[in-house]
Formats: sequence, C-alpha cells, structure tokens
Amino acid sequence: MEYKDITFDMLGTRRQRPMYLSKFTKFRQGLSMKDYPKDPHAYTDIFLKEVDAWINSHKHIRYCGLDSFTRRDAIHGTTHQLDELHQLYGRNIAVYKGEYKYHRRLTDFTVNQITHYSDLKKGDVFIVSYPSCITTNYHKDFDKLLDHCDEHDIPVHIDGAWFGQCRNFEFDVTHPAVQSVSVSLSKALGMGSQRIGIRYTREKTVGPISIMNDFAYCNVSDMWLAVEAIKHFGPDYWWANYGELYTKVCKDYNLGETDSIHVGWLTENGKQHQFGVRTPLRFLIEGIFDERGTDKGLNKIEREERQ
Repeated sequence: MEYKDITFDMLGTRRQRPMYLSKFTKFRQGLSMKDYPKDPHAYTDIFLKEVDAWINSHKHIRYCGLDSFTRRDAIHGTTHQLDELHQLYGRNIAVYKGEYKYHRRLTDFTVNQITHYSDLKKGDVFIVSYPSCITTNYHKDFDKLLDHCDEHDIPVHIDGAWFGQCRNFEFDVTHPAVQSVSVSLSKALGMGSQRIGIRYTREKTVGPISIMNDFAYCNVSDMWLAVEAIKHFGPDYWWANYGELYTKVCKDYNLGETDSIHVGWLTENGKQHQFGVRTPLRFLIEGIFDERGTDKGLNKIEREERQ
C-alpha cells in the first residue's frame, strides 16, 4: 500500500483516534529495569515535579498560573479525576453538549448537558475539556462562563486530556471559578495504555486521588515510564515534528486544519465535523497503515453504542 491508496472513506469519523507512533512502544521496550526508581515510595514527588516542568515548557500550548494551585496529585489519566468528580457530585455534574462521551457512559447517557453558560445554576459542578474536544481550542464566551460560575458558586474543573497534542491555545487558570486542572500524557506521548497524569487543585480534595497520593499508593511503574518519555521526547512533540505533514494531509483530503494534530474539519451545509487523520498522517510518518484510525478499528461496544 502507498499513501495515495488511503481513501477519504478510511478517515476516522465515529471515533477520531489520537495519534500514535511505533517509536513510543520501542522506546519503552528499550528501557532498562536497572534504571527503575531505587525508592518507589519517594518517586511520586519526582514525577510531579518533572511533569509540571514539562507542562510549563510547552510553547504551542500553555496553561498560565498553574503555580497558584497549592495541591498536586498523581492521577491515572484525566479519567481518574472525572471518575472522582462523578463519584463526589453525581447528578450535579454538568458538561457541554458534545463533550467527552465518557461523561455519558458513566451516567447511562443521563448527564446534564448544556448549550450555553446561562444554563448553569447554583449547585452544578461544571467539567469542561480545555482545549476543547468539541472545538479543538476555545469556547465562545468562555470568560463570561467563568464569571457566571464564580458569581453563582459553580466550581469549574478543567479536563486537559488534549494538552500536548494541541496548538494555538493559552488559558489563564487563575480565575477563581477554576478549582482543578488535570493533564495526562495519553495523547501527548502515546501513553494511553499507561494512563498517567497530574491534577492541580486549589486545596486538598478528600477522595480516592488524595488518599492514593497521601499513602504512596501511586503507580510507580507508569510514573517512571512517563518521566523517561518526557525526558526523551520533550514538549510540543507533535507540532514541532509533524506540523507540516499534518498540513499536507488536510490539504490532500480537503479538510480544514484544526488545532489538534489528529483531526481535520469537514464543512457540510454550514456545519463543521471532525474527521480523524491518524491513518494517513501515520502513514506519512512511518509508512504504516493503521486500521485503528479508521472506523473499522472500532470495537464491538463502540459500534453498538448509542449516538
């Protein structure tokens, strides 16, 4: 197969897979257990410092003011924070319509979905991906949303799962409405199977995450793999290395560029739809046909799941 043999129909439409490269696996396979942390119980502090430095060294994307958060915890990916929030606040959780589908899966598709910030009321707890998995960057009137939430005592929790694969994004997290920011390495460095990240909070949240951290129950193996990957691949990995190839793929398939490396925009009847470009982009980078990036790569649950 050649690049020209990849048709438009092979792009991901139902679930746009994040980018992945075989070099991520090969890197982890090449690590030596001789370098494994000598004191695993003390390694969480090392991990948190390294990840924080990595986040703050990005140029294409930035969270400003993370140092205003007094508490930092290791998490099993950003979904770990979402799990805890749903456990703590249940039906008080609200999200944008079109947000990460995990919220609907956790609630048997009954989670409160809003279309405008004025839909939020006192007692709600708002979770939002930012950069947004809906827009790949910003939400319109997000500053007004934050002010509305602050005025009505609605805590806002930032899901930064797309941090590290996005560009042209800067967000000041010091707004008083923002109570937590979570970032994982799953999409940034192909560590979805490791599920590791960091959560910033204004103060300690009594829940599974703080207990795991306070009692040194964190997953040391995954934290170690993350630190080694950070040192090897560095910040802004995707855009620093493959931005031009992404532009080529979008041009070749008549897609508008987004601010996330794994999707492009298709405009139909005045509406924009995300199309996954993992398969052609990975082929240009590695010469590998990645069927997982196509709709054929959906598993049984994903194929049968309600829209």
